[in-house]
Amino acid sequence: MSGVMAVMVGLNVQTDPTLVTFDFSSGSGTVTIPVGATDLVIETWGGGGGGGRGDDAVGEGGGGGAGGYSKKTLVLVAQDGKTILYSVGARGAGSNTPDPGNTGGTSTASSGTYILTSLISLGGAGGLSDGTATQGAGGTSSGGDTNTTGGGGAIGNISGAAATAGDGGLLGGAGGDGAPPPFGGARGDAGLSGRTRFVFTI
Repeated sequence: MSGVMAVMVGLNVQTDPTLVTFDFSSGSGTVTIPVGATDLVIETWGGGGGGGRGDDAVGEGGGGGAGGYSKKTLVLVAQDGKTILYSVGARGAGSNTPDPGNTGGTSTASSGTYILTSLISLGGAGGLSDGTATQGAGGTSSGGDTNTTGGGGAIGNISGAAATAGDGGLLGGAGGDGAPPPFGGARGDAGLSGRTRFVFTI
């Protein structure tokens, strides 16, 4: 009798990794590390500053500054079920007075039962309402492998500063536009909310 017998011993079948994403655009809370997670990418964007008031007696309002951006990559070993705290910076309101627009809120990711260096992304400052159309300064950031100060601070720019692009081109915390100078004045636009994002690899 003839034939062929194939014996496979210890065959390893590889499967593609699974990504588990938690993406927050408001509030604060706790994220629990999923069972079997091996890697984690955290991104934080501060809230955008509000635009300045425009007034025919003064001039255009400046755009708001963008929130800062941080990114950190972590390797997880036996961290199942541990927790990480997060908060998302609120958008800054636009101004309807001679004062600048409001500053955006701060976004964070920090230690719960899992210990890590806090990621802190400050919100962008509000645009000026003094007729110079000066953008608010961008928010700073710290704690990440990458820390980027948000755009802003340009003179003569009614547009809100653009948000910093994160992984996959995702955005958070752009500044609000300043108002043109109609008769009687107009409120600047609010900035956009910040963002805090967690992507686990399992």
